[in-house]
Amino acid sequence: MASSKLVEFKTYDGLTLRGDFYSVGENKPCIIMSNGFSGRRTHYLPDFAARFHAAGYGVLVYDNRCCGESDGMPRLEVDPQLQTRDYFDAFVFASSLPDVDATKIVYWGTSMSGGVALCAAAINKGIKAVIAQVPFISGEWVSLTAGGDPVGLLMERAKRANTGEPTMIPVFPETAEEVADGTTKAVLKDTGAPEFVAELARRGIEYDTTTTLQSLTYSSMLEPMSVMHRIAPTPLLIIAAGKDVTTPTHLQLTAYEKALEPKKLHIFQGAGHFELYSGENFEKNICIQIEFLKGIFHGL
Repeated sequence: MASSKLVEFKTYDGLTLRGDFYSVGENKPCIIMSNGFSGRRTHYLPDFAARFHAAGYGVLVYDNRCCGESDGMPRLEVDPQLQTRDYFDAFVFASSLPDVDATKIVYWGTSMSGGVALCAAAINKGIKAVIAQVPFISGEWVSLTAGGDPVGLLMERAKRANTGEPTMIPVFPETAEEVADGTTKAVLKDTGAPEFVAELARRGIEYDTTTTLQSLTYSSMLEPMSVMHRIAPTPLLIIAAGKDVTTPTHLQLTAYEKALEPKKLHIFQGAGHFELYSGENFEKNICIQIEFLKGIFHGL
């Protein structure tokens, strides 16, 4: 595994975000990475970082606010709008490092952070490229399919305000069967999710099982679909899963159609949302991403 050093940087609103920096020497390209909904930087990202590092790219990978080792309250809350702004601060921090060429920084995100990276890339024209892996695309879709009472979601904010304790809900279903029969109360209603976290457990990696109820409210407010045309002329790579139900495939393809050139798309036909992080699909996935980077930086 590639070696890294612990780093931290401040956000605009005064939080400290903590992560790892993988150096490949002075003044080199750098890939900025964070994880998806409720994910920590230890969840599969070191595998990607090691391969990027071996290919000659520095990597900054960090825990999102309120998660892992980063600051932020309430704990375990997912606010993708604020995470988008944190990508700006990560860019500023990476640009300040002597080991990073500030003109060769790439945004990378997966699932929820894939959507966040797309939104950040629509604003920050200082980046060299953006890679979005099975990205979150539409808060409107979340609102239409969540099945909850939006007024209830908002009124629940009073509980946090009055007691200091937000309502917590499960992130992952316990079994694929409870997804299939519609009984799960988890945020990620995907039959592939239990195996995803089971593999983390086999590797001895801790993960969080709950998130705040308000995380659903905040997720419904993020709309990467609406900014896809603003990413150009930054080169874009979208990695989609052909049988994605967490961030539905058709939304990813529609978002890709809305994006302007230069852009590339690879679809893992037959794969679900959680199947690109390990095994054979991971090997194919990382090779596609490295080839994309070679084309960006070396014209190959």
